Amino acid sequence: MAETKQKLSQEALKKAATRHNWALQWCWNYERMQASGFAYAMVPVMKELYSTEEEVCENLERHMQFYNSHPGTSAIVFGASVALEEGYQRDMSDSIKVALMGPMASIGDTLQGALVQPFAYLISAALAIQPYPGNLLSIPVLLVPFLIYFWARWPFFNWGYKQSVKIIEDVSGQSDFNLLRDAAQVLGLTVIGGFVPSMLAGLKFKLTWAQVIDGKPVGDPFSLQGLLDGILPYLLPLALVAFCYWMLKKQRLTPVKVIGIVAVITFVLGAVGIL
Repeated sequence: MAETKQKLSQEALKKAATRHNWALQWCWNYERMQASGFAYAMVPVMKELYSTEEEVCENLERHMQFYNSHPGTSAIVFGASVALEEGYQRDMSDSIKVALMGPMASIGDTLQGALVQPFAYLISAALAIQPYPGNLLSIPVLLVPFLIYFWARWPFFNWGYKQSVKIIEDVSGQSDFNLLRDAAQVLGLTVIGGFVPSMLAGLKFKLTWAQVIDGKPVGDPFSLQGLLDGILPYLLPLALVAFCYWMLKKQRLTPVKVIGIVAVITFVLGAVGIL
């Protein structure tokens, strides 16, 4: 092969990382998913490592094989692959993509889906219902965590590039990655659980009964909401969340259908004066 036997320049590394972090999913497709974006990001690397166009194209073709991971943590995989390409360890570079794309997808999905998104959405929603100017804060509160999560891809790439094959040891077994994933799951569920009563505190039954003698109420009226509060405060909001979870997980309904069902139920109960 027409190898240049040179180390990658900082310019090539920056170009490769930027291409990966911005364009990984630009040509996403059902056949190879993120492969084209991954190969596109490798172009600056291959142009410095190989002196002929044929060799560049041949090695880029290797990276057109199926690849799919979380866009954020994929930067770690890409960094490790670039380091191996720099050492002309082509087989190892191909193998590490296959070995890491699944675990990194799991970690990235957990961090984003169980920690960043619920926390940002709930805080932003709570601020959005506040009077001006408090509601204006809902926009940056929603955007800033995702911007931080996006810009973290560059440090992820640098870390993957420095670690190279050592990442496999970190991902396997009871590693810091697994601890981070478990911690994100626990924290995310805690945040969601804590917001259930605060966001749905206004969801209460309005039904009351009173004994009537000669057309006049006698004694204190009986309140259904008071009875429920005596059993467990915020029982109705918790029951609503459990009902939505049941529809999503057990009945496998889409979120749009669940929202529609809840909207119809609350509209009907509100119209008849129950809620």
